[in-house]
Amino acid sequence: MNGTRMTDQELTAAYETYRDMVYRIALTHTKDIAKAEDIQQDVFMALVRYSDRIRSEAHLKPWLIRVTVNACRKHFRSLWIKLTVLYDDTLMKKQEEDGGLPAAPGGDPGGGEEDDAVEVIREAVEKLPDNSRTVIHLFYYEELPVKEIARILGISEQNVKTRLSRARDQLRQRVGKDTS
Repeated sequence: MNGTRMTDQELTAAYETYRDMVYRIALTHTKDIAKAEDIQQDVFMALVRYSDRIRSEAHLKPWLIRVTVNACRKHFRSLWIKLTVLYDDTLMKKQEEDGGLPAAPGGDPGGGEEDDAVEVIREAVEKLPDNSRTVIHLFYYEELPVKEIARILGISEQNVKTRLSRARDQLRQRVGKDTS
């Protein structure tokens, strides 16, 4: 590292260490397994291409998180994605109006209350705006401190704290509505 290209062994070790983290971040943003896998692949291809920019092992994880978040944002800016989502939404509404879709299941029979609660929280997190979802994911799932999140996202620590607070409030409201 430190200005030199990473060796194959270093790249393999980085992939083994961080692939799940990159995938989870991408899945949190895209809510689509295939897209998350594509973004994961793109992120590690970028690592191969730009490994000489990694200054140290400590710099690697934040760099991967930042590249992943940027890749997710780029994905959603794509005109093709916007048109596909618009088409899918229109098609779904039409099918619902025509009675072509079955009603959503009320829950998994045999699933425990804990599984239901986890599902409600997961769905509530998915409905958060991107900025809130990102800080929630990095703070709770990746267990990064506020200072590190601020550095990775290029925002102030106070901004991270504000986003976390607002996201928690939104989650309380959404989870409270779903469970009442």
